[in-house]
Amino acid sequence: MKFPSLLLSLCLFLGACSHVPPAPVDENRLVLDTLALAQKTAAANVEEQKRELASAQQAYNRERSLGNRLRLGVLLALPQPALEDKSRALALLEPLAGHAGPAGQLATLVQGQLNERLKEGRRAQQLKEQLDELKSIERQLIERSRKGRQ
Repeated sequence: MKFPSLLLSLCLFLGACSHVPPAPVDENRLVLDTLALAQKTAAANVEEQKRELASAQQAYNRERSLGNRLRLGVLLALPQPALEDKSRALALLEPLAGHAGPAGQLATLVQGQLNERLKEGRRAQQLKEQLDELKSIERQLIERSRKGRQ
């Protein structure tokens, strides 16, 4: 009788050992590595930028971890034509912005910069539309002036 209960206890013990939680993330290291990747990628050629973005996207698709989310979000926030996707970057970084650690602080910083760039882009679009309206008014005045002379 003791052998089956000993065997059962051993199986339960081994089963519990196989479900060891992952080691905690060193967020300081994660943030430093993410910043280094962003700096390296921003300075790279377009092909290398696309490779880094694809690699970050694949890693995020495999595992939606804090680190993979932060890396992909920061790469998408870079103002490089091959990388920049402000709306996707904001969507990735938004859940991290409330995080208390260094990763959350970086996410909050990048999110603030993205929001500011979006605001500036909207303002630039408004100014362009106003300029186009003024050009249209100017053309109309010139046409009226020509008709008045005839």
